[in-house]
Amino acid sequence: MKRLFLVMFLVLTTLSLSACTQKNFSFAEVDNVPKKVKEAINPDERLQVINRSGKIYYIVFQSQEDVKASLETVDTTALVKLDEVDAKDNDVRQYVYSLTMDQEHDTIEIQVNDESMAYPVTIID
Repeated sequence: MKRLFLVMFLVLTTLSLSACTQKNFSFAEVDNVPKKVKEAINPDERLQVINRSGKIYYIVFQSQEDVKASLETVDTTALVKLDEVDAKDNDVRQYVYSLTMDQEHDTIEIQVNDESMAYPVTIID
């Protein structure tokens, strides 16, 4: 009985520890932008990053072109690539992406059309 208890304890401990170390690294376009993020967006900035809750970053990019977004990793850097493609019209469109960082990544680099871009960061709660 003690042996069974010990085995079950070890299995549960192992499962709990593996759940704690699961990766939460993700990237996706946001359809419904949270209200606080909308309020923090500066319409005069072509590219900006809004940080919420420490691990969640909203990348806001404005362009007259259609945008194809992708995420790559280079060592501990999250590399966000925004590539402008043919425009459907001349109106400026706002693209908002959510990037959730994990413990393995500590830097965000954003490239627009293969060129690294500087960006302002706004922190909200």
